[in-house]
Amino acid sequence: MTIQDMTIGERIRSRRKSLGLTQKSLAKALKISDVSVSQWERDTSEPTGKNLHALCKVLRCPAAWILFGDESKTPEEPSDQLVQLDERQQELLDLFNAITDTEQDEFLNELRARVVNNQNLLEELLKAKKRSQKK
Repeated sequence: MTIQDMTIGERIRSRRKSLGLTQKSLAKALKISDVSVSQWERDTSEPTGKNLHALCKVLRCPAAWILFGDESKTPEEPSDQLVQLDERQQELLDLFNAITDTEQDEFLNELRARVVNNQNLLEELLKAKKRSQKK
């Protein structure tokens, strides 16, 4: 079975297990009930909005992979090694550290606003996907 043939719930379960997480530990990290995680994995409901964004963060994978099985977005296998920053990430960190605290706060607020906007866009994509599946 390819990743695209899997349901959203199957992809969530697969990734959770590859990271060595239980439903309970995933739920705790997301600050939701373990029943919600169980429902996602059984495809009786789907993560949306903030929960989808938080899920992607905890599972270390992009929303496109969870929602659509986009193989080009397949997450890497978990590693016990320290995370190495690539050049862009290091530059971002260096630039961030070079500005004042006030500017850092403003920058973080802007990034948070963009994340909220992206969450809303993902939710709209999910709704559009559901509508197209009903046809």
